[in-house]
Amino acid sequence: MQLYKNFFKLLKANKVSVLIATIIMVIYAVAMILSAPAIVDKTEETASEKSVDYKNLGVLFRDNDNSELSKGVRTLIDKYGSVEDTTASEERINDILYFSISDYYIEVPENFQQRIDAGEEVSLDYQSHSQVSGKTFSFVNDIDSFVNIYRSYRAMGMDDTSSVAKALETTISEVTFGVVTEKQEAQHSNAREYAVYMILMYFCFICLWLLGMSIASVIIAANKKEVSQRIEAAPVKPTEKTWSQMVGLLTCAIVLVAIYTIFSFLYAGSSDMMSKYGWVVVLNLITTTFYISGFTLMISCFRLNAGTLSLICNSVGLSMSFLCGIFVPFYFLSKGVQTFAHFLPFFWSAKVFNTVYSGSGMNYTFSTGAILSSFGVQILFGLAFILISMVIKKAQQGKAA
Repeated sequence: MQLYKNFFKLLKANKVSVLIATIIMVIYAVAMILSAPAIVDKTEETASEKSVDYKNLGVLFRDNDNSELSKGVRTLIDKYGSVEDTTASEERINDILYFSISDYYIEVPENFQQRIDAGEEVSLDYQSHSQVSGKTFSFVNDIDSFVNIYRSYRAMGMDDTSSVAKALETTISEVTFGVVTEKQEAQHSNAREYAVYMILMYFCFICLWLLGMSIASVIIAANKKEVSQRIEAAPVKPTEKTWSQMVGLLTCAIVLVAIYTIFSFLYAGSSDMMSKYGWVVVLNLITTTFYISGFTLMISCFRLNAGTLSLICNSVGLSMSFLCGIFVPFYFLSKGVQTFAHFLPFFWSAKVFNTVYSGSGMNYTFSTGAILSSFGVQILFGLAFILISMVIKKAQQGKAA
């Protein structure tokens, strides 16, 4: 018990780092709460019919088929938007869409017309910076209508050139370009829910800041030679020191989880995310703090100064936040980066929050099995970090002996 109390005495002595991390956490939460109403899409009260000018749409177009049908698709798009043929890489296209340089990327797959003529179900590849909106739906729907009309004319026995011409004529004369009613979107339906979702998404980074930088510095201070010698002079076993540090660390982690849990339910308890999946949110907070606690124990095995500790935590936290879709929406990252992200713990934390929040843009299907698998991976990361820290400590004790 005395060692446990000593842990918090050292924490109090290193209160500056804890205070800085806490201030950052509060400032970000307040910023999201204040900005959420301006970020979310139209609400039911502000929904109204609005004119949509497709001439303002910029479209990147890639034709991998070079058929009469694919040329017809391009002709249709060209009548209602500014089309640019592209051979840019996937990363470049993601950047262009993310920064709204262009509105759409449309790709025609290989053998598109041949597969349509054979009666197969095949579709164009659409990507947009506005994943869900009335404008997006109408534009994509009109292009799909053109393809379906072409399919009907081919079924009537017309050749491909005539079918494309007829489909263009019919589509251009019948589609309802111009007026779209934008009502409450599923994507950002509730400002409070959106604010809580964004605050939770940053929990990994904030937790790493609080535990990895602040609490780790306390454990490192306890491991200093002069402090260790005073503890060793007392009638306590060496293992009690390690356990007191782990219990102190877990106590701080529990307090952090409790703060986020209470805030989420008080602020957005009536939202779909918290009312339906509140238990998932809480468990994800727990598993996230578990592996970050394990990481904290691992880095605290080394006698790092404040600058080195800050460098490690910032490098790890920022890199994983970018690669795992926390700072940048995950669907904008390249396939290679998305594959690599599966080997990082932040991805599994973010995946759970993206699953329970309908407006994440990821369209993950909720299933208990998938959620439990994400929890399991996070726990495995935590156990791995703890085992590594135990190996390092044994190695250090062997050298000291």
